[in-house]
Amino acid sequence: MKIKSPKVLNLIEYNLKDASDENNFYGFIFSENTSDNIYINDITIDSCIFKNIDFSNIEISKVDLVDVIFENCDLSNKSFDYKLISRVEFRNCKMLGTTFISSSIKDVLIDNSMCKYINFTDAKMNNIIITSSDLSGMTFYETKIKNIELIEVNFSECEISNTNLNNVDFSTCNISNIMIDNISLRGIVIDKFQSFDIVHLLGIKFKE
Repeated sequence: MKIKSPKVLNLIEYNLKDASDENNFYGFIFSENTSDNIYINDITIDSCIFKNIDFSNIEISKVDLVDVIFENCDLSNKSFDYKLISRVEFRNCKMLGTTFISSSIKDVLIDNSMCKYINFTDAKMNNIIITSSDLSGMTFYETKIKNIELIEVNFSECEISNTNLNNVDFSTCNISNIMIDNISLRGIVIDKFQSFDIVHLLGIKFKE
């Protein structure tokens, strides 16, 4: 599956604190961490690259992401709820407990990232690729999904409910101890080695 890549050309190297002071996040590349407390509020981050940035002391609120690349960043416990996430890549990132509740997520790549307990409740997801990432403990509740490709993703102990996963291919993924309701289970694609995980959910026992 192909997704639209972020449009990030002719970027200018810039200081993260200066950009937040000006409330201007367009056409920049940020690669230097800061120890200052930074507040990024009520804006669109557009056509930017963040490299090796730890967002622990950066407060994010009401921020749309359009044409953005995060590489080797720590976005743990950040909230992108109710916002637009379009043409964004998360590469080798840490997103423990990051939330995208009720967000519109389109043309997004998550690659080689640690995303335990990430929350997509009520999100609208279209044209998504997730590869070689840990999404254990993730939440899909009433999530609207269209066109998603999953390659070697860890979904162990994740919670999925009221989500249409018809024809979504989990065959290369870890779905051990998954918690999923019958509505979401209908039509998913698995391989024969994963059948035990699904049969166990239905309360069926294998005779030895």
